[in-house]
Order: sequence, then structure tokens, then C-alpha cells
Amino acid sequence: MLANHTGIATLFKRIVFQYDRLRKRNAFLEQYKREDAFRDGLGEFDDAREVVMDLVREYEDAEKETYLSGPTAAPESEERDGRTDGIR
Repeated sequence: MLANHTGIATLFKRIVFQYDRLRKRNAFLEQYKREDAFRDGLGEFDDAREVVMDLVREYEDAEKETYLSGPTAAPESEERDGRTDGIR
């Protein structure tokens, strides 16, 4: 079964947007600052945000027609007639 689950990127974008709003206000972070893992700072949260944004970009790339063939491959019509101006 073939499925397209690239729509999940919208959910990830919304989560990152909400995280950015909370992070800007430093909301709910005091409790984390008391934990040993976050004594040096909250950079781990920022690293996780970047991982999620990379995932969103990968999903957005997967929605493009050239995702599997790569960005350098020419569409089939251009390969057949040798024209690259889009006119047939």
C-alpha cells in the first residue's frame, strides 16, 4: 500500500510555531532549569527544534515531483526532444 503522509509537516510547523512563542516568553522553563540535564542552558531544546525543522523541510521536499529523481534530472518531455524552453 502506498500512502502520502507529507501532510504531517503542517502539524510539525504548528508545534514549532507554538514552541517559538513559548520560548520567546521563557514560559514553563523554570522547572527545566532546575534539572541537572539543563543546568548549562536550554540549548538541547533549540537543537531539537532544528531537528524538527529539518524534518519539515524533508517532508516539503518530498512533495515535489523531482524528489526521487533529484533536482538535476530533466522532465521526460525535455529529455525526449532535447528542448529545455518548455515549448513542444
